[in-house]
Amino acid sequence: MTQIAKPQAGARVAVAIVCNTRAPYRMHVHRRIARELPQIHLLRIFTHAHDQVAWMEQGSGDPDIILVGEKESSLAQGKLRFVRREWAKGGRIIRLLEQQDVKAVVVEGYTDACRMRIIRWCHGRGVPCFLWGDSNIKGDRARGVKALIKRVYLGHVIRSVTGVFACGSLGQAYFAKYGARPGQTYLYPVEPDYELITELSAAAIESTRDRFALNPDRKRIIYSGRLVLEKRVDLLIAAFARIAADRPDWDLVIVGTGPMRETLEAALPPHLRGRILWTGFLDRQEVISALYRLSDVLVLPSDYEPWSLVINEAAAAGLAIVSSDAVGAAAELVRDGVNGRVFEAGNLDQITACLLDVTNEGRAAAMKSASPGLLAAWRQKADPVQGLRTALQSVNVIPRDALP
Repeated sequence: MTQIAKPQAGARVAVAIVCNTRAPYRMHVHRRIARELPQIHLLRIFTHAHDQVAWMEQGSGDPDIILVGEKESSLAQGKLRFVRREWAKGGRIIRLLEQQDVKAVVVEGYTDACRMRIIRWCHGRGVPCFLWGDSNIKGDRARGVKALIKRVYLGHVIRSVTGVFACGSLGQAYFAKYGARPGQTYLYPVEPDYELITELSAAAIESTRDRFALNPDRKRIIYSGRLVLEKRVDLLIAAFARIAADRPDWDLVIVGTGPMRETLEAALPPHLRGRILWTGFLDRQEVISALYRLSDVLVLPSDYEPWSLVINEAAAAGLAIVSSDAVGAAAELVRDGVNGRVFEAGNLDQITACLLDVTNEGRAAAMKSASPGLLAAWRQKADPVQGLRTALQSVNVIPRDALP
């Protein structure tokens, strides 16, 4: 575990964020916090090295980044066989919090022993502790005994913390269901580095066009994400097959990889194979951003999706957006009939009708032009740095009049 020196007297107030992996969107928000809240000495504590993707190089060399889960995957953190390991990890983090005289803690997630131990320590020591989660009410699927256990456990967690951070309105409803009070809940959405999309150079866009041999005279629907069952890429392909004859100048781009790729490709009607591009996994945001800029409509057909940054990215790129109603970000960034369409998760007839609508030439242009404005309004309403600032001011960790 990385060790850093104890702050000297008169130094900035120490605030710790405990999260699992060094994903780029987390690193972006952390950089904003460090830059825009100058009174904070931000400690970023990561409990795992990777999830589906290795994020090891993100922020390497930064003295305020502490990794306590080297070579460990966050995909296993909540499993019973790792309870002792995660509990011990929580103890190491607590010693670090004591060493650094941390005045407030943000804990991302609540489903493993490490985080439970940290929350318990904060509660016992009177250290303000804020719970962050991207869950949304439409993804709350627990039933029967599992639902009862969850209500008891999560209700206890919420009573133990100072406040909760939700990504949006569906997240607020989720935490309210388990006892969070309105005055205890703050908006702290995830966000990408928008400049990587909006400030992309023309040369980068053209390079990506050439790489994938994208015909400038064609229009494109794009999907970006893992190829797994809950993402329902099969539903998107089925809907595209239904509209293909009526939209002969439209193609489908599928960005990402996963266990369902072979199954999805095998099920394609032969006449559509030349109109669907499979890019595979792309590890450079510049290339993904360029594909957004070279497309017209983003579709996210997921049955389950707590938030989904691709909605933010698509809005920043000026795309029309079609999303299932299960997606947390869609509740904030997709206005049905304005900048896209929203359909009932799993409903093939509805997604087909939505695709026909947004690919109508007159409709597509109007919807695309509306997305950046809706994104700008959302960012004014729900900014993660402002959410953290307000929460810290509420417990006098930073003075209310210290920062704008």
